[in-house]
Amino acid sequence: MKIRTAAVSGVICAVTLALAGQAAPAGAASSADTCSQAVAQTKQDLQNVGAPTSATNWQAVRADAQRFLDSHPWGGSGTAALKRDIAELDRLCAP
Repeated sequence: MKIRTAAVSGVICAVTLALAGQAAPAGAASSADTCSQAVAQTKQDLQNVGAPTSATNWQAVRADAQRFLDSHPWGGSGTAALKRDIAELDRLCAP
């Protein structure tokens, strides 16, 4: 019974991650024009993949996005969106 429960939990987790990865369209491009827009977009994309953040400054939001990417190396549309978000944060917010 324990093995069956673990298998069901693993399947549920895999389905949840697959659905979270589909939350952001695969070809969606970031349209941020300002640092604050890039931060808002990144926070939304983190929410979409099931990793909401309460961070308020761009460095902390970027760090949360990078941590998510580091812990999800297999990719997907959600991670692709976060990679774009990090590039936008670097472009718009970094000194």
